[in-house]
Amino acid sequence: MNFRFKLSRRLAGMKLAVVIAGTLALGCGIGSSGPVISRIEGIQITPGRIALQPFQAANLTIVVVTSRGVDSTGAAAALQLSATGGSIVSNGVLGGVYYITYTSPPQPGNYVLTVTTVNGSPTATASIGVTSNPVPVNQVAVTPATATLAVNDTTRLKASLTDSTGASLFGRPISWSSSDGNIALVVEGGFVRAFAPGTVTITATSEGHIGSATVTVKPGP
Repeated sequence: MNFRFKLSRRLAGMKLAVVIAGTLALGCGIGSSGPVISRIEGIQITPGRIALQPFQAANLTIVVVTSRGVDSTGAAAALQLSATGGSIVSNGVLGGVYYITYTSPPQPGNYVLTVTTVNGSPTATASIGVTSNPVPVNQVAVTPATATLAVNDTTRLKASLTDSTGASLFGRPISWSSSDGNIALVVEGGFVRAFAPGTVTITATSEGHIGSATVTVKPGP
């Protein structure tokens, strides 16, 4: 075996090793698509601005946005959460959404809730204002704004309250009403039950401010 032949065999072996290494680095094997790693591009906290009283709790959601869209693999459970005041309790991950409860500290002031990854990037923050006196409700929004139900179906509407600056408010009394209880009835918590075909307006009222949604009921099958 001459030197040229030995060199050819060695080069061929090196090329094969490079191909194999490249295949493994891409996370796939021959004849298999293999795992695909998504890059985390952003974190979303909802709501991003909150007005609370001391020791008041607020429910927030966190969504991780990756290069392949909203994360649904449970990676949100590995996020790192911190706050400059108050406490945070995790309520688990469902459908790619991370649910938490934040409880404000006893001292009035401005605080920041921070959510980040183990690498420290990306990072998202929510601003929290704590005041001894309740901030008045300025607007009530009901979501979804429209809904279609069949007779005997149920759904739930959500009322969101904000102050004059747009900060979200929690723990305020909300009263619900229906423009025609024979078509659809609404009870505490925004739960709607459809009884007969037609269209109704569902209204949520808090501190004299109202928000509404339109519910259309169609005949059942």
